[in-house]
This record gives sequence, C-alpha cells and structure tokens, in this order.
Amino acid sequence: MGLHIVQLFAPLMALDSQSLLILLLRLYFLSTSAAVLLVHFVQPLHKAFIPYGKTRRNLNDPRSLLDRMSAITVPKAWFWHYYSLSISLSIFWGFMFMSCSNGSQICGFPWLRNADWKTWLVWGMMLVQGCRRFYESLCVLKPSSARMWIGHYLVGCTFYVAMSIAVFAENCRNPKRTTP
Repeated sequence: MGLHIVQLFAPLMALDSQSLLILLLRLYFLSTSAAVLLVHFVQPLHKAFIPYGKTRRNLNDPRSLLDRMSAITVPKAWFWHYYSLSISLSIFWGFMFMSCSNGSQICGFPWLRNADWKTWLVWGMMLVQGCRRFYESLCVLKPSSARMWIGHYLVGCTFYVAMSIAVFAENCRNPKRTTP
C-alpha cells in the first residue's frame, strides 16, 4: 500500500518548485470553481451559503448542520480586507522582483528575473485594481450592516493571495522549460 502511494506521487516529486507551485495554484482555482458550481446547483447548499445582506434568511432549524455553518458570518464591510491584501502582495512582489533583478541575497524567487513586460502589465493592473477597490470600499460605498458567510470571506482572501502568486509563477517561466 505504501509503495503504491509513493509511486502515485513520484511524478510530483520530479517537478521543480516553480512547476509544483503552478500545479497547486491550478488545483486551487479548479477546486474553488468546482465548489462554486456545486453550491450553485445543489439547492440546499445554495439556500444556505449564497444569500447575504438583505437576501439572507433567518435560520429555519438551528440544529441543521447547514444552518449552523451558514450562521458563521462576518461584516460585508470587510471586503476592504481583500483589496488591502491585494495591494500588500503587489508591493511585496514588486519588491521581490527588484531584489531578484539586482542579484540581492534576499531574493527568494530567482525565476522572477524572467518577468517580461506582459507580466509587469498584469502586475500593474492588479495593483491598480486593488487600489481602486480599496478606495471604493472605504470612501465610496455606504456603510451597511449586511453580513456575508465566512466561507465567502476566506475564499476571497485566498483568491487574492493565489492571483498575486499566479501572475508571476505562470509568466516567469524559464524559456528552456515547458509548462507542466
């Protein structure tokens, strides 16, 4: 049994760290997309987890596992956390690129040296989008008492982390290697 598990994961062990990171990012995006589709099409899940704010329903049966899970909420006003995280990560990756380009010892991602203008365009667009949405969240949107399910909040946070990594991991490939 143990040998079969090792054989199953052997191709993963042969991947370099960047290829493994790309594989994990793709698995993350596929699994979250599959989860969203599942929740959308399975009616009890849809009723429990999709509505927020005014469309959120009161608990019918607080003993139900779905109702107890959907009752774990955070303020919808926390959306600004997504954009704060996005901006922070954009700044981090910009700093890492400069460090790697200058041959600094604090460069933790040597493959960043392979960034081309398209990568920087996408990075810049992510930074501008994060700044714009951060500003809107704090200065434009009206305060609300609406709440969202904590799962939505966590998926939003992990999305911005994964996107910030994907911008560079996917686009800073060594030209001699092929994409996994």
